[in-house]
Amino acid sequence: MNFSILTADDSLFAHIQQGTQQDFLRLDALSALNQVSDRVVLVDLAKPGLPVLSDMIWLTYTLSNQVIFLSSTPSDAEHLAALTAGARGYCHAYASSESLQAILSVVIAGGVWAGPAILQALIRSMNKLFVPKDTQAWMAPLTAREREVAQLASNGSVNKDIARELGITERTVKFHLSLIFEKLNVSDRLQLALLAKGIR
Repeated sequence: MNFSILTADDSLFAHIQQGTQQDFLRLDALSALNQVSDRVVLVDLAKPGLPVLSDMIWLTYTLSNQVIFLSSTPSDAEHLAALTAGARGYCHAYASSESLQAILSVVIAGGVWAGPAILQALIRSMNKLFVPKDTQAWMAPLTAREREVAQLASNGSVNKDIARELGITERTVKFHLSLIFEKLNVSDRLQLALLAKGIR
């Protein structure tokens, strides 16, 4: 897997290099994305001259690369616009090393990184649009406790709420979710929600 970052900000480039275990190639112009494909590309939205996220040109780049948009002033509205533009992820430009690694891991594995608020909104909107799939079938490989966690997660509950409702720790919820994802062959909560609704 090859990694690139499109930015004019030297300190951001240094932050990304130090915060990840990847060697990033620095790109100076959006047109350079035409010369790369099948790579993870971080795009600094503060770079002057970039088209707005609603510009269809982004689909040209996001269809051939796994694009993660970086924002110095992140917002839910911009996050949704980034996902609509085909982004595989969106985060604060100066996210912590731990967050950067988590986002890269999800994207490299073929998933989409969405923040908690956006993910909950997507899952809740799906709950209104789709009738749940037969729970017995998709939950068959899971233990009784994993089924409880999976049901709550697929309905949009965050780890803290799941832990509170089931009387377990957030760490235990994370452990159950990792087993659930593995057993059901999904990479994230959104895929779990899609599976629960019979969309996957």
